[in-house]
Order: sequence, then structure tokens, then C-alpha cells
Amino acid sequence: MPLFTVDPNNVFGKTIDEAGTYNVKVLPTSQLVTAKSGKQMVTLNFEVLDGKYAGGEIRYENVVWDDSTTEKYYQSITRFNTILVAAKVPAGTEIADLGAFTRGMVGKQLAVNTDWEQANNGNYYLRVTGYRNYQEDGSKPNGVKRPQGNSNNRQGNGFTNNYQQQNTKQPTNNGFANNGGFNNPNSNQEPIRDDQLPF
Repeated sequence: MPLFTVDPNNVFGKTIDEAGTYNVKVLPTSQLVTAKSGKQMVTLNFEVLDGKYAGGEIRYENVVWDDSTTEKYYQSITRFNTILVAAKVPAGTEIADLGAFTRGMVGKQLAVNTDWEQANNGNYYLRVTGYRNYQEDGSKPNGVKRPQGNSNNRQGNGFTNNYQQQNTKQPTNNGFANNGGFNNPNSNQEPIRDDQLPF
């Protein structure tokens, strides 16, 4: 009797095969990092909540705080405020810092618009293009499938594995494919409890 049988329906990291608008929740793996440029950046990871891609993840969506000029400072406020409003954080809520933003967003539900973006390695990954309130009528894939990019998905074991892409880190808005080059001050952080959330 075998130990188990390979089952493509029983895998971690369910693949999302279409762009579209998805109801999501913010995962606890989201974190505040510091880029090489010294700018603070929040990396948001999302899990799809409903529809045929429920359980699939949209990962490594980076939101950069840039206060190098007055114009960029106000753009940063609008950028982060857009996400908070989409997550229905009450008007008038004060955000002390980006650590509070990150902790407070964990578990929040909202909807994200997505599209395909090509990374430096030639592969295409799902990227967030906008934020909306949670959609009561459910997630809406738009039928636009992943474009064919670099087909070199061969792993070291010699198998061409079509599940590899679901465990590959997605690109960020600044072109980095992972947290390499970032100083992550929260890498040993304890799990966040509900009573620790700032909003």
C-alpha cells in the first residue's frame, strides 16, 4: 500500500489563473521592510476569499512610503489612505506609523483589482492595480489568463513542474522578486494578537 497518491487538488498555494477583481483578506505574512533606498515599504499579501480561486494568494504587493519631496509625501498619504478606505477603516482613525498600518491591516477584508505584469525573469505574475471595498456580489475573474512568459520552469529534479509558479515569489513594484536586499525588522516578530491591533 503506498504512503499517498499525488493529487493536484491537494497543494499549498492555490494558483490564480485569471486577472480580475477579487475579495481578499490581508494575511499575517504582510510586513514592513526597508528598501535599499532607505524608504519604508509595506509588503501586503492577500488571500482570495470566495469564488473558484478561493484560498489562492496574491503576494508581494509593495506599497512604498516616499516623503523625499512635499508632493511625494502627499502622494504617499493618498496611496496608503486609499487602502485603508477600501478596507473600511473608519474616517478619522489616526495612523501612528507604518508599523501600525501593517499590524492594523492584518485580517482586514477588501477587494483588489489585478492584472498580469512581467517580471525581470520573463514570467508573468498577478499584480494589484487598485483597491476597492469588499464586493458583496463576489470576486470576478475577468477571463484574462496568464500570458506566456519565460517557459523555463524546469526544476533541479528534471521535472517541468507547472506548480512551481504558485510558490514563486511575485515581483514587487520596484522590480525585486523577493526580500533580498531589504532589512526586515520584523523577521522574528511574534504573531499579532487581536488586542495588539491599532485599529
